[in-house]
Amino acid sequence: MNKTTRLLMIRLLVIAFAVESIICNFSAWKSLFYRDRRFYDNMEITGGERTEDRYLVPDGVLTLRIEDMHMNVHDLFFACDFSESGAPVSYTVSLTDGGNYYPYPLPEQVLMPTVPKSYYTELYPAGQVDSVTVEFTVPAGSTVTVHGIGVNARIPFSFSLGRFLVILGTLCLFAFAARPALWQQYPCAGTLRQRIMTAAAVVLLIGAAFCLSRINPRCVDSPWPHHRQYQELAQSLAKGQFYLDAQPSEELMQVENPYDTIYLQANQIDYLADYVYYEGKYYVYFGIVPELLLYLPAYLLTGQHMANYMAVFLFYSGFIAAVFVLCGEVIKKWFPRTPYFLYLALCVLTVCCGNYLFIIARPDLYDTPIMAANMFTVWGLALWIKGTRTEPAARRKFLFALGSLCMALVAGCRPQMLLFSFLAFPLLWKEYRKKPGDVLSICLPYVFTAALIMYYNAARFGSPFDFGASYSLTSNDMTKRSFHLEQALLGLWHYIFRPPVLTSDFPFLQGVQIRSASYMGRLNSEYTYGGFLAGNVFLWILFSARQAKKTLREKNLCALTGISAAVSVILVVVDVTYAGILQRYMDDMIWGFWFAAILLALVWIEKASDSGRLRMISVSLAVVCLLQAVYGFGILFGTGDTGTNLQICNPGLYYHVQDLLRF
Repeated sequence: MNKTTRLLMIRLLVIAFAVESIICNFSAWKSLFYRDRRFYDNMEITGGERTEDRYLVPDGVLTLRIEDMHMNVHDLFFACDFSESGAPVSYTVSLTDGGNYYPYPLPEQVLMPTVPKSYYTELYPAGQVDSVTVEFTVPAGSTVTVHGIGVNARIPFSFSLGRFLVILGTLCLFAFAARPALWQQYPCAGTLRQRIMTAAAVVLLIGAAFCLSRINPRCVDSPWPHHRQYQELAQSLAKGQFYLDAQPSEELMQVENPYDTIYLQANQIDYLADYVYYEGKYYVYFGIVPELLLYLPAYLLTGQHMANYMAVFLFYSGFIAAVFVLCGEVIKKWFPRTPYFLYLALCVLTVCCGNYLFIIARPDLYDTPIMAANMFTVWGLALWIKGTRTEPAARRKFLFALGSLCMALVAGCRPQMLLFSFLAFPLLWKEYRKKPGDVLSICLPYVFTAALIMYYNAARFGSPFDFGASYSLTSNDMTKRSFHLEQALLGLWHYIFRPPVLTSDFPFLQGVQIRSASYMGRLNSEYTYGGFLAGNVFLWILFSARQAKKTLREKNLCALTGISAAVSVILVVVDVTYAGILQRYMDDMIWGFWFAAILLALVWIEKASDSGRLRMISVSLAVVCLLQAVYGFGILFGTGDTGTNLQICNPGLYYHVQDLLRF
């Protein structure tokens, strides 16, 4: 590190320290000038049965009221102990002040017993406050210790290392992006130093992914029986059978349409939700490949079942490594002058895409095959591209075969994502169609894998092409789903184009339940956080494809870019037709758009290097990284799903992060 870089780092450290100490603790500095006063003896307490300073709250509502204050009030501190239950405590503050004779309620807030800062709340009354009423909602029958209410309390100074590192990282990103002279002379040359740095980045990202995969206790130890299907299938396969041990009820076997689950519920007919039911037996329709790679070996070797979150983490880790390899291969083949710094930025941006963060932070049964399919798709592309740059012929054929095997295995994870295999035509066909050995190495893995999967399908459902998804006992009868143009258009809007809904309150991104007042049919949908094109700023570079067409044509990348994006559009229609509109399904199709965006970004980076405008591109990429981080943060802490969001499943973390953003 030269002297200029060292001085820059020292400046950034000082600025980050100042921001964390002053701006992020503005409330603490401001409260130094307050006159703290504690109210207890002259405070009215209702709703609790008193024993010294402890109150039993039989009905779950404890009210504290202070009258005749006649003073300026800037904040309140609740000197109370709610730690008995450990659950979040909702409370509402009501005031009378110089502008309001009658009490008016302020927005409901949440106090988290494990988050000290949540005991403080700032107020902005109209003039002097005459009375304050605080109504706490606690679990009925719980006990609360009350020591009073502090008015104009001094908020403690709190230096957050995590927040400091985020600030420092953001400053470093923009500082280095604005100074391309520091790194422009270091292209992706594959030097030992660069390989070490890349390996370190991959390890750090995998470590962060492991932490993210465990932040949701409900996904780590799933309480839902139907989330154990892969584990039950492992037991069945160990016995040599494809069906599960669970026995369908007599009523289910006799009902005319067992896939009308609303009818089953209305008539109290017992069934296993989200399992596949076919001719008197239960099956698992989720792809067999994750089962054979992880769940079954773990069960056979240890006698214990692999948790779903661990399977998702392992596939996501493989995806991280694959993205770094793929971007490296693309750069070596078509964009060799790309600076190493921008290579790292593109890789990190890709694996930290908000849609992928959604999966790793909520790693459940449904996400296992989706993440596995993404991993195999990226590895397949990377190996194919590496094969095109490899000699001798034997090694090239091996890489082609390995890439095709990865692509073919997608059929055993998420069959619809097998459409990404069409990328082989613009990538390989023109150059290798006249080489029988290469064509054979590309095609044979598909034939071998297809034969095994078709046998598995035929043994279960009587047809080699029937994966069984339509027999799922889910929220709607999947056997009757069909294509409707209006439904397809709804899917294109909500999956791709619908803008995210932003709010001024944490976590700032609102999950929206998909509904349509005009579609007169059954629309299977859940909440989403906006279409993946509208929400991911990086994908907006796709709108510059026309301006980059000449360069893409010169590098023979036009077809690869176009087909990649087109496959994503086709997958939108496939998913909305045969499944519905769900946030996690966006990970079926987002890769096609993202890969096309990576190719376009590399085109513009190369153009900027040639024209001396690299600084503009690098700063723009830094802005995109920041906006993507904000979007990913919103998805990570989003409260759309009431079953697995962090506000419910990990309130300690949720409210801790919320308070970190209260300056």
